[in-house]
Amino acid sequence: MSSINYKRRKVLKQFASMTALGAVNMLRSPGAFAARNQAIPGFQGSIIAKQDANYEERRLSMHWHHSVPKRYPDVMVHAETEADVIAAVKHAANNGQKISVHNTGHNAMGSSLRNGGMLLDVGSMANIEIDETNKLAICQPGVRSIQLMAAARSKGLSFPTPHCPTVGISGFTMGGGQGWNWGNNEGMACFSIAAADIITADGQLRHASPDENPDLYWAVRGGGPGFFGVVTKLWLNLYPLPKAIHASNYIIPLDRLDETTAISDKLVNQSLDKRVEFINLLAHNPVIPADTPAEQAKICFVTAFAFGDSEKESLELLEPITASGLGEMSVHKEENLPFSYEGLYNKYFSLQVPAGMMARYKVDNVMTNEPAKVLHDLADHFRKAPSHHAHVLAAMGLNIKHHDDACFSSLATTYVGCYAIWDHEKDDDANFEWLSKCAPIMDPYMKGRYANEVEPRFDPSRLRQCFSEEAWARLEQLRTKYDPKGLFHHYLNEA
Repeated sequence: MSSINYKRRKVLKQFASMTALGAVNMLRSPGAFAARNQAIPGFQGSIIAKQDANYEERRLSMHWHHSVPKRYPDVMVHAETEADVIAAVKHAANNGQKISVHNTGHNAMGSSLRNGGMLLDVGSMANIEIDETNKLAICQPGVRSIQLMAAARSKGLSFPTPHCPTVGISGFTMGGGQGWNWGNNEGMACFSIAAADIITADGQLRHASPDENPDLYWAVRGGGPGFFGVVTKLWLNLYPLPKAIHASNYIIPLDRLDETTAISDKLVNQSLDKRVEFINLLAHNPVIPADTPAEQAKICFVTAFAFGDSEKESLELLEPITASGLGEMSVHKEENLPFSYEGLYNKYFSLQVPAGMMARYKVDNVMTNEPAKVLHDLADHFRKAPSHHAHVLAAMGLNIKHHDDACFSSLATTYVGCYAIWDHEKDDDANFEWLSKCAPIMDPYMKGRYANEVEPRFDPSRLRQCFSEEAWARLEQLRTKYDPKGLFHHYLNEA
């Protein structure tokens, strides 16, 4: 077994060299904050309470984007070790404090920020071990996308890592996990969880696998931001590393959306290999003058990523798209561009593009089998988006199958997400209103939802709709079994 030790400060230096994230992420290092010497028996990490001068600075750092929820825990404890987690859980239980768990803070809801109680931050626990023999990554909860990608790639392996390099692996996989090369890697990353170590409400460390605590294993594979425990380690199945990655991009006028989605549906249903990741995006054209009227500025951006074992194979995977007619409809196209994984991050999810930028941010979604209808019905409303950063993303051809040993149960061919992204607090109401009106347009086509990107303020039941009725009922039974006193916060705006 090879061991790669990625402590947070080292990782932040890597981020700083790649983007402007370094200064922001230094806030996430507990060493950047003076801590009160408060007594939690056996706890060696830092502790920050409401009365501390740096409380608000630290609280703001607990959410990735600028639209930080106005919710205030009584105390934030920052664990460095598994023993710290156990000590904090026992202390909270003995003192009547509810617990919310913070991994890396990328969840759009900011679900780790709750009013009152303890916020237990495990984001500094960020070690990785790569077991080449068994093709496993053993990750602590603070590991981020780019870390896992680099560690696995160094051993000729890969994982369906999050598309944004700074997303945390733990929350991502537990909530479902729609990552790079999804179709070739089980569809959702949660299905690649081979085992987990979990601290439950009684302060006990439990190992969850198909053979040991299989009910917890079922729950952690898709349970998401309402999970009733603290994951301190994940064992993740790894896959062969693609030898060649190529991408093709097409900018098509939004007026030709129906033609675009008709071709897209045909490609996904009849032609594309599962190693092709295919996306339709409604977006603002980034290469036109800023004063262009909105009705002329909106486009459909089609992009496809091929993950092949050779350059020849990768280009062959994209050939059905090249021959589809999308190019002839485009006002601009780029075909068969070669990429590394890092290159994909930098082009499509850097700070310079809406998907990766630091801003104010909210998102809602549906899982659906009718992406063309969803995009068609959203098109007019999308033209009225109050921010140029807003977009609608349809990830098509998801390879999602039912797994008896996973609670993830939104089984559909396509994820459609509406993203409200804007710069200034004064524009909050307009952007919230726009996003709230996306929901009733999408909902008639819903077959489920993706728990990591739901906006429950519009309707608290939206998080419940991320699960089948059977899965939800079983999750509640297991919550009663493992957390009978309700130590851990429920799903945000639920129960």
